[in-house]
Amino acid sequence: MKPEFVYFDLDNTLLDHTSAEEAAHEEIYQTYPDLQKVTLEAWLQTYKEINGELWLKYQKGEVDRHELHYSRFSDSMAILGIRNGHSEEIGANYMQIYRKHWHWVEGAKEALESVAERYPVGFITNGFQETQRKKIEYLGLDKFSDIFIISEEIGVMKPHPKVFDQATEKSHTERNRILYVGDSYSSDIIGGRNAGWRTAWYTAFMDEIDENRTADFIFDEFPSLVNYLNS
Repeated sequence: MKPEFVYFDLDNTLLDHTSAEEAAHEEIYQTYPDLQKVTLEAWLQTYKEINGELWLKYQKGEVDRHELHYSRFSDSMAILGIRNGHSEEIGANYMQIYRKHWHWVEGAKEALESVAERYPVGFITNGFQETQRKKIEYLGLDKFSDIFIISEEIGVMKPHPKVFDQATEKSHTERNRILYVGDSYSSDIIGGRNAGWRTAWYTAFMDEIDENRTADFIFDEFPSLVNYLNS
């Protein structure tokens, strides 16, 4: 059964967050000598672990957005034994640099253009309103739809049912006729499935795929998604 509406995730589905993040950290690392007391690899690994933990706490309401922004740098530096008096400055500069490195995931723009010719589309993303709105503007997504669901504007993050309920309402489509395309199994695929949607799991950013994890369609190249929807 063909879907009647297609939602897309944003980070690491349409916009290559991973490469932008790593490029921004490399630039930050070269800018601040204090960080160079450890290897770039050690810095990135520690930051990603701390950032991931803080996002989970933010999702549960245990920290606010300011604490997340500040602590992911301050805590990473403290764990690595780096003087962290400049951590707030580093965090602010990181966000500016991160935006310079945004670009489309390979094949995503062409796929979105093709899908949007045949289906109404919308976009759902976790994250902070200002940053995600800038990404939407950068990618020109308003050319394809005026339906944008941003977690901070709702007050909860995917996979919370409230996100998918609001998205269902805005689509004016029956739940089982909505397809959600996303990279995060826990946020996108589980969230979409629990909402009664169909799911397409984009796995190009995965190091390995747990064979016990399933979706209606699994793909690692966007032409495959287009073929799936056109078949």
